[in-house]
Amino acid sequence: MRYPAEHKVSTRRRIVRGAAAALRARGLAGVGVADLMREAGLTHGGFYAHFASKDALVAEAIDAAAEQSVRSLRRVVKQAGTCSALEAIVGAYLSAAHRDGPERGCAIATLGAELARESPAARRALSVQIEGLLGLLAEHVPDRRGVSRRRQAMAILSSLVGALMLSRVVDVHETSEEILAATRRHLTAPAD
Repeated sequence: MRYPAEHKVSTRRRIVRGAAAALRARGLAGVGVADLMREAGLTHGGFYAHFASKDALVAEAIDAAAEQSVRSLRRVVKQAGTCSALEAIVGAYLSAAHRDGPERGCAIATLGAELARESPAARRALSVQIEGLLGLLAEHVPDRRGVSRRRQAMAILSSLVGALMLSRVVDVHETSEEILAATRRHLTAPAD
């Protein structure tokens, strides 16, 4: 039975969304093609009708995660209320909900170290996510004499990703909370 073209596109999107969540939750080593296809309600055999390789799926899943992250943070900015956009971004990124929900969160913090050793396509996809987040942050950092917005955004993104990773790694809940809080305070403190 032949399916309409829209069915294949819809199925591919479902596989990519599921892979994006699974990769962020369990990492590259924790997710196989058979698992991803089963989670999408499909058989392992159908994988190659949609993707040339697992690397191709990983790259596309990272792209999807990147788009989701930037969209989510743009919503946070729109709903910032009385705090600055940067404070809203920092607060959302360094929240307990983000720490505890890696499958919905930033792929840089969950997959960055792993992807550094992966295929060029996967690293390229993560590089695109980094650029997207740098752009978003650069839109909202305050002007500082002698420091470009991009450089400020790099420092902030590095702090966000590092703090989130550390808060997930430590096995003492109070320390995890303290890492998030200290970094939030540091990033939102008025400039000297």
